[in-house]
Amino acid sequence: MTLSFSLKEILHKWCVLFAFAALAVSCSRDDNDPPVGKPPATWLPVTYFDQAYGLDSAQVMDIYLPPGRSVAETKCIVFIHGGAWTWGDKSDFTGIIDSLRRTHTPYACFNINYRLSGIGKNQYPSGEEDVQKALDYIRKNHVHFNVSEDMILLGASAGAQLAVLHAYRYNADGHIKAAVSLYGVYDLAALYSQTETGIQVVLTNVMGGIPAVKPLEYYAASPVNFVTAKSVPVFILYGLLDKIAPPAQALEFMLKLNAAKVPYQQAPYPMEHEIAPVFAKDAWSKAFAFINKYLPAS
Repeated sequence: MTLSFSLKEILHKWCVLFAFAALAVSCSRDDNDPPVGKPPATWLPVTYFDQAYGLDSAQVMDIYLPPGRSVAETKCIVFIHGGAWTWGDKSDFTGIIDSLRRTHTPYACFNINYRLSGIGKNQYPSGEEDVQKALDYIRKNHVHFNVSEDMILLGASAGAQLAVLHAYRYNADGHIKAAVSLYGVYDLAALYSQTETGIQVVLTNVMGGIPAVKPLEYYAASPVNFVTAKSVPVFILYGLLDKIAPPAQALEFMLKLNAAKVPYQQAPYPMEHEIAPVFAKDAWSKAFAFINKYLPAS
């Protein structure tokens, strides 16, 4: 009996010690930790899928690191998907990133997901906060990945709004060198009166109310309100037949850019709210020429 009791005591103590050790390990890591292990060899291409940058299951990104990379030379492109802040997925950009890799792009690509808005959940500013968290993750771990902190943000639709907003409102350190906006929106209060009824409903849910009820929120989420003479260059692709993000959004934004003497390149096409296949080659060629101009590849 004595031996049995002692053995139980020992096992109990080991269990307690193990629990404390596990707690210590869990507390020693945070949601900004890089992938476990040594930094990957720089002469090899490396891919991480669904790498967490936060604690929510939606706060993940795919990371594509090119071979021969270095902190000094390897610049970053951050992709932000669209979907009216309510649907969509980073997989929307997988095809274009795969095409870039087949052409041996020297850029590191970070393709992010963010929390999507639902009825009464993940409302503004959830998506905005997630993009900031993702960018903070990249900056914090750029040495681990052997890439530069310098980046361009590329977004489509709602992702374009998030990309330009961060380039114009949250770029105090200057590491965001430019933005690429694909059929984006720039003035959310104006959008409410310009767009289709279905998008008005979505916008009301995402923002927590209509513009008259939430004027400060609509203002803060609109890139047009943060244009200054120091704003970075932006590539503006828009559809002349777009009823979701009407061309008036791009035209009014460009007026503000002109007034502040901010460099931009526009790419209008006779299409709706997407890059029509017939224009895809030309559109992407212009977009990546713009990227290489303002963030030259090594």
